[in-house]
Amino acid sequence: MKIKLKKFIEFSKTILPNEAKYLASQHQFADDEKIEIMTQLTNGAMSENEIPRFNTQIDKRKYSYVKKWTLKKLSNIDVDETAKWILDLKTKILLDAIESSEEKEYLNFLSNYNSVGYNFQIAYELAQEYKPYLLIRLRYKDHEIVAKFLEKFANDYKIAKEIQQKLYDATTEITSQYTQNDSETLYWEPWLLEIFKSESIDGRNRYMAFITLAFLYTNYNESLKLKLLFDDIDKCFSSGEMYSRRLLSNYYASRVLMHSKENELKRAEYYAYLSIRQNNNDTLMYVNNLVAILLKNKKPKEAHKVLENYHQLYKESHNFHQKIGFCSYRIRVLNQLNQNKLAEEVAANFLKQYKNEVLKHRWHHFFTSYFNVLIANEKYKELLKVASSFNISHKENERKEGHNYVPNISWSISLSRYMEGQISSSKLLEEIKAPLLGLKPTKSQKILLIQVIDTLSNNLPEAFLKLKSHL
Repeated sequence: MKIKLKKFIEFSKTILPNEAKYLASQHQFADDEKIEIMTQLTNGAMSENEIPRFNTQIDKRKYSYVKKWTLKKLSNIDVDETAKWILDLKTKILLDAIESSEEKEYLNFLSNYNSVGYNFQIAYELAQEYKPYLLIRLRYKDHEIVAKFLEKFANDYKIAKEIQQKLYDATTEITSQYTQNDSETLYWEPWLLEIFKSESIDGRNRYMAFITLAFLYTNYNESLKLKLLFDDIDKCFSSGEMYSRRLLSNYYASRVLMHSKENELKRAEYYAYLSIRQNNNDTLMYVNNLVAILLKNKKPKEAHKVLENYHQLYKESHNFHQKIGFCSYRIRVLNQLNQNKLAEEVAANFLKQYKNEVLKHRWHHFFTSYFNVLIANEKYKELLKVASSFNISHKENERKEGHNYVPNISWSISLSRYMEGQISSSKLLEEIKAPLLGLKPTKSQKILLIQVIDTLSNNLPEAFLKLKSHL
């Protein structure tokens, strides 16, 4: 059966909420039917649940017009498209391959440049390259246009480069605090906020200030400030500032982590699905985040479907951090779907193929999944054999000093030792209680601890259920 307006319906599913808000504020259609199409398109994109119903009686040419208008409007404000255009021109100028029509378009761009935009720095640097290109060819009139542009924005460029360097210094300190917890960085907050909120500063620096601020607030668990920051950048995107689908996807993925940390799992799932709408270099990471949220929301079948849809991307990826994450989540999903034999085969084969990469990048993530399956299959001897072969107990002891420690691997090893008769029941209880001593778990950490206890209590209820009283 042929579905009417099938192509337009599929197109409507690609429009992101912030894009829809921008489009809704921009169109000035006089035609009532075009207004109806645009209203359904934008309302559907902004709704979390509502499915738009398009009027099949309206002429298809009007749907085609709205689609073309939408794509052109978004392309005109897409900072990535502008960056590609500028960098392509730079290559052609350096190789003496620029065509007259392209030069005319670029000179017109410089003549009408009135305010510092997102890609201001690369636009200015291209003009610096273009100026001697014109002079050596005795093109004085065109040279004058470029020279005026460079003179007009010379101070803005100087300020932009100074801010860029200072942002690098701030990012260095703030990321160092995250990894080593060795310094105080809150003093950067006022300056970063000033940069982010200043409309006279180039958009790329503003966006980098946003990213660095988000890192800072995460370091200090400033969840309210982080939410307000996200709300501010959301308004920017909806008004057409700093927009590209790549940046939107990154923003949605950041919100996933924030809502997940606050245990707002329905909101996290909503943003996680939005983050994978656009394919880019980070898509596999966003897919892993989505699957993690679906598992928290007890939706293993949906998680399995997502993994199947992105299996080819996983196979082609050379990013082992995300590749290992994908495989680990696949093992967990199969485990929850009671396909434990297949889950064990997937884990064993992956470990055999990528042993060095697993140990280098994400050993804890992978072995947590693998050990859960071996426990479910009651293969305690195999678990201890694997743990011994890869020196997992030693690695786990080193992890105990880190933030957000959850002893799932430690408990799995203790349980297996007991089941294999290597330790007594009293020793088992002592070992599984030890990691909780002095622990003050966060809300999300406590939920994870209880999930681990519930999983292991399937094999030994009397020991692990006692642990809940300690939480």
